[in-house]
Amino acid sequence: MLSATAVRVTDAALQVLGTGGLHALSHARVDATAGLPPGSTSNYFRTRAALVASAVARLRELDGAAWQATLAAGPPHHPAQLADMYARFVDDATGAARTRTIARYVIFVQGVVQPELLESLNADRRLLVEWTAEALRSFDVPEATTAAETLLAAVEGLIMHRLTGFVTSPAAPEVHRMVDILCRRGHAPRL
Repeated sequence: MLSATAVRVTDAALQVLGTGGLHALSHARVDATAGLPPGSTSNYFRTRAALVASAVARLRELDGAAWQATLAAGPPHHPAQLADMYARFVDDATGAARTRTIARYVIFVQGVVQPELLESLNADRRLLVEWTAEALRSFDVPEATTAAETLLAAVEGLIMHRLTGFVTSPAAPEVHRMVDILCRRGHAPRL
């Protein structure tokens, strides 16, 4: 368990990653962002790699808390509930949690050349795929795991498009359309 100051440092590291990218991440910048005396970040995370690893761990902690709140609400009982959940996710990821989302994408891109960064983040993605597949199975969607992977890829694409300004429209209609298409596939007559 991290101390309150270490959490402050990792939150500041996420802020730096989400506003300046990986090249902006330095102990001095994190100290300044956290409002801590020079050298404070280095006392907790000696290397830049340790600082990035702490940012990944903090992302997982924050995502885990959000995930537990979602699970507490119970599984969706109708495709529209699943769509609403993902629309809220997109709105949060591109709104209140925008900086954290950008930090996550910065880490994902860095993970292409540093695969160890992706191990834990991809483990969380797999859990989300499994949960979504279970919901889709309850709606009689065939090949629910493939459908869940498709839905998550589309949601991530929508998030990316909203972050870059390519799409500015509300998320809900797009997400509802995606879920509807996946669920209709499950009820289409088989040839």
